[in-house]
Amino acid sequence: MLKRTLQAGACCKFLSGGKTRRGANPGVQGTFGDLFGGPTAQMLDVLVLHRGYDLSLKELAEYSGLSSKTVWQNLPNLFRYRLVKRTRNIGNAKMITLDTSNGAVKRLIEVEFRLPFTVTREKLVTR
Repeated sequence: MLKRTLQAGACCKFLSGGKTRRGANPGVQGTFGDLFGGPTAQMLDVLVLHRGYDLSLKELAEYSGLSSKTVWQNLPNLFRYRLVKRTRNIGNAKMITLDTSNGAVKRLIEVEFRLPFTVTREKLVTR
């Protein structure tokens, strides 16, 4: 999964620098996390990068750099707006993925990848 994240492009980068305060792995930093901050935005970044693949809630927490409790607390918001859907269970693990059949999700994916390039282009033009 990490390899897929790193291949996703220039708009999202894997944060380095060791462990975070709580001992969790550092997370993916993407457009939504940069722009809006907060756990829901960080979760969206991970889900957009891994669209088409299902993730366990533990994997979502690990990749976003959040605790499992924080993911559980913020996941209902993503389900309420139909941004994610449950795909299957593997043992006790509940797997979810981005609901790409939702038009709003398609726009979010577009924003995730276009906005950084737009900002970069504008910085180059103003120099």
